Amino acid sequence: MPSAKRQRIRENQQRVRAQQQAVKKKQTLKKRSLQVGALLILAVIVIFFQVRGSSSKTTGTSANVVTQDESGTVCPQTNGSSPRITHFKKAPVMCINTASNYSASVKTTAGTFVISLDAKQYPVTTNNFVFLSRYHFYNGLDFFRVIPGFVIQGGDPLNNGTGGPGYSFGGEYPKAGQYKLGTIAMANTGQPNSNGSQFFIVSGAQGEQLPPSYSIFGQVTKGLNVVEKISSAGTAQGTPTKTYKMISVTISQN
Repeated sequence: MPSAKRQRIRENQQRVRAQQQAVKKKQTLKKRSLQVGALLILAVIVIFFQVRGSSSKTTGTSANVVTQDESGTVCPQTNGSSPRITHFKKAPVMCINTASNYSASVKTTAGTFVISLDAKQYPVTTNNFVFLSRYHFYNGLDFFRVIPGFVIQGGDPLNNGTGGPGYSFGGEYPKAGQYKLGTIAMANTGQPNSNGSQFFIVSGAQGEQLPPSYSIFGQVTKGLNVVEKISSAGTAQGTPTKTYKMISVTISQN
């Protein structure tokens, strides 16, 4: 083979190898860049969750400040003097007297309504609501899920349907047909022992048709017009056009 031809072949081969190496180098740099970017994003996510987590242990009593109880087994003061706590490690011990009558005055940005609580028939669920209310858990929380003619739902510290008090407990289920306008019951995930802090109030005929899968613990006896006002701001999708909040929940015993 003539030397000139061999030289051209070698030059072509070298050029191909150089192109292949350039492509490989570019791919390597791109891969490293993606890895670095992924690490940076992960670092940001970790920092974000660390910040959110640390804020949940801040001491205070305003609606935007969260206090953490290390035990979750200490009954709150009956006079309303306990600090605001929105996270517990355990479900509450029994703090109510089931022979007594309890009611809850729920002050909201739409007005005030009163709930007669059923401590005799639903002692565990009523105790949970009284426990959380006396620790001011519900103060400042939204009615985040509102469907006209069905229910208004609140009690989530995250105000999006995914939050809770840090524990869960089992249900005390009613018989079929016991839901009626103004009935208050616990929301759950559909799984056993998934009650927490979220509750709903039946606001219309559709809610009255619910299956007996949700623990009833009371009935609105005054201020049903306030429930209707909150319900009127709802949508079929559940996202209210106007957000109403709970200002405070005051428990009375007699």
